[in-house]
Amino acid sequence: MMQLNTVKTSLIKHKSSLLLCLAMLWLFSSAAMAEQVQVTGSATIVNGNVERAREGAINQALNYASLKAGVNFSSMQQTQQGQLTQDSFAIQRMGVANDIQLVSEIISDDVLTVTLQLEVIEQEVNAQCSSHSLRAAIFLPKAYIKERRDLAYGQLSDFERDFSEKFGEVINEYSQYSFARVFANERIDNTIRLTSYRGNSLPTWTSKVTDSHYMLQAEIEDMSTEQEQNYLFGLINHYPERQMRYKLTLFHGISGEQLWHKSFMTSAPWQFKRNQAVATNSRTFWASAYGTKLTELFEQSLTELDQELNCRPLLGQIIARQGERIIINMGRNSGVKMGDKFQIVLQRNIPDRLNMMRAVATKSRATVQIDQVTADTATANITGIEMADNIQISDIAIKI
Repeated sequence: MMQLNTVKTSLIKHKSSLLLCLAMLWLFSSAAMAEQVQVTGSATIVNGNVERAREGAINQALNYASLKAGVNFSSMQQTQQGQLTQDSFAIQRMGVANDIQLVSEIISDDVLTVTLQLEVIEQEVNAQCSSHSLRAAIFLPKAYIKERRDLAYGQLSDFERDFSEKFGEVINEYSQYSFARVFANERIDNTIRLTSYRGNSLPTWTSKVTDSHYMLQAEIEDMSTEQEQNYLFGLINHYPERQMRYKLTLFHGISGEQLWHKSFMTSAPWQFKRNQAVATNSRTFWASAYGTKLTELFEQSLTELDQELNCRPLLGQIIARQGERIIINMGRNSGVKMGDKFQIVLQRNIPDRLNMMRAVATKSRATVQIDQVTADTATANITGIEMADNIQISDIAIKI
């Protein structure tokens, strides 16, 4: 193990554009509070490029800071005499990071590891995007790749499945506003989005059968690999660069509408032989330079997804009624507790000119109190509730 001298006489600049957003922390007072956070990032040194590995390790550490403490920034980073400074540092929403220091930098077995320390100061919540305590269930089907020939390099026959599995793990580990219901073997046919399924749009139908509040579709747009290069008459080989660009599209489970979409991209050296069959569900793949970079991109995607979900009220639905009891499709996994109160919004489905069902909400004064909670559902009694006779399956429930 070798400890590098972090006190450098020359300025080492790492240019990166990070959009790292995470769920806001609950504030118990309006005063700002400071917290010391220490995070570690690592990256593999590929083709002898220490500079690139250092940049990747710093980016990973800042990613972890975002996920751990709500630090949200877009920055130009540089290190000088052991101090990580920034030319520009734009705070997005909640966390302000001060006094960012490079504590250590270590190289061991071609892996460069950095440790950063930063002071996080919480700020007041934006009134237009107030935080809520519930977590949405997201239906995550098998990813879809545009160009299947991209999978031939490395014989990645199961990559679409493993892409969704890994992204689901990241959501379930880090998200403050959602959890994933992963159906990585279920492919959604993108060509039938404009058609109805049993009178519903496809996102609405899949959300019903999976008891989810949203559907998230991942489409892999580019996974091409550059040509292999060798030097000194083939004595030295450099790993080729492999691209990754994917688009995430979020659909509402009730209306079926597209709410949000964004593309994310990165690249990394492909450390496997061209004809080598790579198991993309293996630790070897996810620990490689490409797998590590893809995991970082998942984390960056999640911060943006969380920002979108945080700005939307979570709408539950009544999925069953028997007599005076109703069941709502939110439970402990969504953060519902006994004693929580929900307002019931009456919903009516009206067929449009194409015989597609359109939801129309009717305001009501009906409120219920939860008296039983399971992992995925909550139960309430509607005896004596105003307009109880009008409450039916598919009506909307909003926590108050």
